[in-house]
Amino acid sequence: MSRTRTTSVALTATLAALTVTGPLAGGATAATVTPTRVTVAADLTSTQKILYTAAPNDRVTYGFNLLEGTDSRGASPVQVQMLGNVTYTKGSGPFFGTITFTAADGSTLGVRMDGAARALPNGTDAKFSAKLTVLGGTGEWLRAKGRGTFVGSRQAALGGTVRARFVIRLKG
Repeated sequence: MSRTRTTSVALTATLAALTVTGPLAGGATAATVTPTRVTVAADLTSTQKILYTAAPNDRVTYGFNLLEGTDSRGASPVQVQMLGNVTYTKGSGPFFGTITFTAADGSTLGVRMDGAARALPNGTDAKFSAKLTVLGGTGEWLRAKGRGTFVGSRQAALGGTVRARFVIRLKG
């Protein structure tokens, strides 16, 4: 069994795009929880991971990966933090975890994800899909409820940058 541990001090991930139908967060555009669809397209970079390998030929990988990014292009930056737990065999398998979206005013939206990764033939790249369930929030998202989806891809080994797309349908 081998173990990998990586910690990155600098936050290097950025959101590629943030599109919201309806108000989201911060200042004059402070979030109000009304039925709305939130779409976030993000490039998230691993800032910390602890992964173990096991089984003959290290076929099984399990552990966690913390991915983070910030959209600071607008007047109201939104931070994304994804904590994923994986159990992969040859790069494919289930994952679960939580995602926290943090608005400039400090409001947070917590989401649980349950999904699966599928390794591509090259052995390192992967595609992801997950169902999302809103756990709740703080501030402007205090009574948030809803569901959504996450799809993504990685063109590197486990722990590399994930191009992610989140679609969340909020209900007040």
